[in-house]
Amino acid sequence: MANLIFFDGGGSGIRAKSQITNSESIAKNFPGFTPGELPLVDYLANLIIDFAKSIDSDIDRAVLAVATLPADDQQYGDIAKLVLAKTNIKELWICSDSVSACAAAVEADGVVIAAGTGITALAVGKNRTMAHSLAGDGFLIGDEASAYWIGRMALNSALRARDRRGGDSELLAVACKHFDAEPYQLAHVVHQLDRSVNAIANFAKLVNELAVAGNEAAYEILDAAASEIVLIATTAKRECEGGSGFQVALIGGVLAPENLVTKLVGQKLAECGLSIHISGKSSLDGAGILANLPEPGVFKDLIRIFTKP
Repeated sequence: MANLIFFDGGGSGIRAKSQITNSESIAKNFPGFTPGELPLVDYLANLIIDFAKSIDSDIDRAVLAVATLPADDQQYGDIAKLVLAKTNIKELWICSDSVSACAAAVEADGVVIAAGTGITALAVGKNRTMAHSLAGDGFLIGDEASAYWIGRMALNSALRARDRRGGDSELLAVACKHFDAEPYQLAHVVHQLDRSVNAIANFAKLVNELAVAGNEAAYEILDAAASEIVLIATTAKRECEGGSGFQVALIGGVLAPENLVTKLVGQKLAECGLSIHISGKSSLDGAGILANLPEPGVFKDLIRIFTKP
């Protein structure tokens, strides 16, 4: 495989990159999305088509690793049909961004936990002969410890303070200022935002700042998020029969090294005999690693492969 393009991302954005023989690499950023915001098939197919048309050569393989995947085989097939018909791509791989994150961050047996707008985790074990997915499940029914979950928990506390059901008054004040809303209009304003999930996730940055500054309610939310992350890690180790060298890699904006939640995770992992593994590679690097594989290997059950007729 000489000419490759690959994509990785989710709610905060999708990144694309090319690897073409005798040509400089091209990179491009696309807007992110969350389920329900856009027609999924058209959006994913069109961003691949758009990027492929900027490459002046045949493309041996394209890898699409994203947080929101099709719900059934027909949608996967519809994406592939559009892409392979309208581009010079010979082969298309579609998988979760947890697969690209794992390919980037875990060299041996271990788990990668990627927390941004949403959250996803993928573990490999038994000498990289098995894969085990954990957590995620989207903002409606899961995504514990994601930026959206942190932001939502903080907004819930703010709204409780508004009508004196508990909560935290400082979170209420900060939320009203951030969303430019009066207390009794805050919920209405948030619900009517164009991209409310993304906006709530962005509020998590202020929750981190408040926790660092000493706000107890914000700290408790981040501490709960850290406990969720550690639960994923310890569950992964158990299910993968991991030993003392089991790697726990953290990726994504929520788990950036400087964030308080990351430091709390490190402390809680140490209590379980684990530590944070640092690979130095991004999820987009992981998509590139997948693109260069001769075969899917341990990820074979997690990748849909389509070839041009």
